[in-house]
Amino acid sequence: MPEAVPRLPGAVSRRALLGRGAVLGGAVLVLPWAAGCAAETVPHKDVPTLVGAIASEQDLVATYEAARSADASRAGRLDPVLAHHREHLAVLKRHYVPGSGDRAGEGGAIPAPSATPVPDGNKAFAALRDAEDRAAKARTADAAKADPGLAQLLASIGACEAGHAMMSSGEPPPVRSESGAETVQKALAAEHAAVYGYGVLGARLRGSLRQTAKAVWDAHRAQRDALVSLLSGTPVVAAAAYELPVEVTSARSAARLAAALEDDLVPAYVALAGLSSPDLRAFAADSAQRALARSAGWRSKAGAPAPEGAFPGLPPAALSPRPEPGE
Repeated sequence: MPEAVPRLPGAVSRRALLGRGAVLGGAVLVLPWAAGCAAETVPHKDVPTLVGAIASEQDLVATYEAARSADASRAGRLDPVLAHHREHLAVLKRHYVPGSGDRAGEGGAIPAPSATPVPDGNKAFAALRDAEDRAAKARTADAAKADPGLAQLLASIGACEAGHAMMSSGEPPPVRSESGAETVQKALAAEHAAVYGYGVLGARLRGSLRQTAKAVWDAHRAQRDALVSLLSGTPVVAAAAYELPVEVTSARSAARLAAALEDDLVPAYVALAGLSSPDLRAFAADSAQRALARSAGWRSKAGAPAPEGAFPGLPPAALSPRPEPGE
């Protein structure tokens, strides 16, 4: 798993630049002390991405607070999501460390929060879902631009937001790589298990739910094939059978199993977002979001509560930035 996401201000080191070509990595961001005064005053390229993510979370917090204030009866539904966004914002701000002295201008300006207007009645929740969907898509784009350590954090936040929105759309970007990374193999193994599990649960469903399960089964088969195409070595093969986390005896337990299968995919894809290829990070962030969105949908059908964590799939160590030289 990748190391913790470090604090960001500083220029990209020569070593980091040379390491960009490798798909294997999980490398953390490093604050170099490059020779020459000019190099010292160049902001780290991830600072604008981080500032944008912070601004996005600030706006979501402000929007949810305004929606809650406008109608206190919404509190039960909004408070858990609002708590997630506050956690997102707190962790993102921990990684935002403006410089001092000659480096004081490196932090970038964080704009003031701005709440999105939320309509009255049931339309309020549709507007909030749209806001979550936009934020999730933005975090996918951010993960493609960011260095690997920050990309994992952004991928996890985007997955959480996709779960809030309970939706996903579009197709993952095409990815080709010669990497035989262990993280790719782990994601492939998780997809093998998902394909098997959906085959089991589909037999317990009928009508539209069965059609939904069939469509998701096909999507996981396609995702499995995409991961195989990333590997230059021998891909891990599917087991003959898997021990499933939920015994399927009814349509409701089938939906619980589907949610569990999707939840198990999230950490594999968040780990994949720590690799060095921008295309692969975007693919991973998008895949994590899809899994959380599907999990949220299945949980709703099973009458199960939403996951409590604000950072799905993210290793605990990645929540705290590493100290940088000279701080």
